Amino acid sequence: MLNRLIIVAAISTLALGCGKKKSSKSATKPSGMAEAKVDGSLCDTEKQRVQTFDMNRDNRADVWKLYRTEEENGAAIQLLSCKQIDFNYDGKKDLVTGYGRLGNKEFEKVDLDWDGRFDAYYIFNEKGRKIEVHRDSDFDGNYDSKEIWNEKGLKSIRRDRNADKEPDVWEQYVGGKLVAILYDEDFDGRVDRREDAADSEQIKEQEKKSASGDTEKELEEGQVEAPKEEAPAEGKEGPE
Repeated sequence: MLNRLIIVAAISTLALGCGKKKSSKSATKPSGMAEAKVDGSLCDTEKQRVQTFDMNRDNRADVWKLYRTEEENGAAIQLLSCKQIDFNYDGKKDLVTGYGRLGNKEFEKVDLDWDGRFDAYYIFNEKGRKIEVHRDSDFDGNYDSKEIWNEKGLKSIRRDRNADKEPDVWEQYVGGKLVAILYDEDFDGRVDRREDAADSEQIKEQEKKSASGDTEKELEEGQVEAPKEEAPAEGKEGPE
């Protein structure tokens, strides 16, 4: 019996010693690597409580959650306002998401090639539904396309092919389906050519059957392709 007690005591002492050694090692930061911090330029950090997470256990934060304090029914509540994530552990933020009071997304920025620059920028309405997407398709640091979304899906896309920050291609959708593409071939802000999808008339007819109010009126007038600010008529100047 005495021998068993001695063995148990020895094992317990060894386990405690190993635990202390492991704790000491985990508290050491990698040499030559600066501590990553929340980026105040990406979302409001004033009077925000910051919660950090170390997903790969290298003693450097790679997920940051920001909470703001608000009062509701006389009680203080913590609301998530922003989240920043470093997916590849290089100290640069690859995903930033802003949240509204009800927890719905307000915006989101994504770095798809991990070069420290955001390549996609999503904007959401008050219900958390996507309404705009800006994309940098060639990863040069400038957004060159803008998508407009509604409750039925993709509505239009404006593309900038010559990097002058002005649209020169307008893709037009009905019910999320492509019906036409308008081109500004000489980049003067005027539409020079139009291509209609093979089934564009069928798509328009299907949409007309399910449309009502202003949408139905636009369909009857042949204006389903896009609002005036999204694509000019052929031979006319484009939007500002």
